[in-house]
This record gives sequence, structure tokens and C-alpha cells, in this order.
Amino acid sequence: MLQGLSGEVNRVAVRAEASIEFRQNRAKDDKRIQSYHLVEGKFFGGDIADSSLDEVTFEEIADQLALNLKRQNFVPAETNDVGDLLILVNYGASRFLGDRDRYGFIFSDILPPVVKPSGEVYDYPLTKQAIPKFWGTILPSERMGVKEQYFRSMVLGFEGVYSSKVTSYEAYIQRQLAGEGRYFIYVSAFDLPLLRKGEKKILWTTRYSIRSIGQSFEEAIKQLNTVAGHYFGKHFDHIINKRSTDPSLVEVGEIEVIDEGKRNSDD
Repeated sequence: MLQGLSGEVNRVAVRAEASIEFRQNRAKDDKRIQSYHLVEGKFFGGDIADSSLDEVTFEEIADQLALNLKRQNFVPAETNDVGDLLILVNYGASRFLGDRDRYGFIFSDILPPVVKPSGEVYDYPLTKQAIPKFWGTILPSERMGVKEQYFRSMVLGFEGVYSSKVTSYEAYIQRQLAGEGRYFIYVSAFDLPLLRKGEKKILWTTRYSIRSIGQSFEEAIKQLNTVAGHYFGKHFDHIINKRSTDPSLVEVGEIEVIDEGKRNSDD
């Protein structure tokens, strides 16, 4: 059932997360309408020439987002003075794993350096959960490439590939998805009233992507938002992976292994 997830079919991968507080408030009134303002975030041009990225405007992306945000009762604010959410939209494309020779990102432009107590400097936080199992076998000269690969995977929602909590098969699937090169959109919804007071509080995020091979960014946008529209403001523990025309749902979750001895005893 999971065989096709490595890129043999054109699926949209979604990582949807929401804070406990936001989920509890939505559960009390799942028909509640919330207003928002959309803001353009960072554009990631990728490391492969793709003219279709330049041909799509942020306004086109915003129009598709608005159509699908409405499905989850999120509507544009009527004036600049009101609104429940500020939705930041980062988007673009890149090859995300396996290309250590070409770096398309400048870390300092995105996240500030982090200095650990040992004096070692990271360009973004690497927690115990994020450090790959094979970290100790990587030469120091190669670690910059691995850290960049992790960051790119994090943008897509595939950072689980570097976690000790995922199975080897889950890691393999996520690595395959990330390695094929993908168009992505990464939206973060901030509590706007708090933001106006200077407090940054993210209520929910949705990271979704689709393979870039064989289609233009313009063609991909509708598929991306059609699928993601089911999950804006929601929370799932695992990656959701489905076609825009497929009503079924597939999650890349934990794989249950049946003990061989137990299975034989049941025969």
C-alpha cells in the first residue's frame, strides 16, 4: 500500500500541525469563522533553473490559498484594522537531499546561529530528535551539508528522516520524497491580536509539497492547495500523502511489525 509514495505517482505530501490550545478552541466551535491577512514570506528559488517559478505571482498563490482556506472557515479580513490571524506564506522549490555541492540558502538570512554550551555553532537548532542516527559517522567537513539537508527537509515537513523516533522504512520514504525535488508552500498562522502587541504566537502550520518533475509551478499550485485545503488549521501526527483527485487518505505513520513467532503460533 505504501509502495507508490516514493515519487512513482504525483502525490501531495502534507504536514499539518496545530497547537493544543488552538485545537481545543476549534473543537468547542468547529463552525467558527476566523478572519486573516495573508503576508508573503520568503521565496526559495531552488538550485535548478525553473522559469515557471518566475512566471507565478504571489497574488496567484494567494488566490488559490483563499479558495481553500475558506473550506476550513478561514476568510479574508474586511479591513486592515481587524483580523484573527496573520498567515505567513513561504514558497518555492528545490532539490532537498543528496546535493551537497550546491547550496541555495544562506542560513543567516533565515535563522540566527545557535551557540551550544560546548562552543559549537549551529546555523539552526539541532535537537536530540533532529540529530540523525548516523551523525557520529559523518566527517566534520561534511556536517554542513547534512545540516543544510536537514533544514530543507524541515521546510517540507520531512525532518522525521533525521529523527531516531522514525522507523528505517519511514526514513527511507521521506528521503525518497525529499530527494526527487519538490514545489512547496509553507504557511504559518500567527495570533494576530497578540502579534499587534509584539508577541509572536504560531497557532498552526501547514507544510505541503509536490514533485516538480514533469510539471510547472503554475500547474502544481492548484493541486497543492486542493489537497492542503482539507488540513489547514488541523493537526496530524504523521505525513499525509494523497493525490488531488483521490478522496482516500494515506498517512506515512508507524509500521507495525508482526512477530514471526507469534504469527506462526496463530496459524
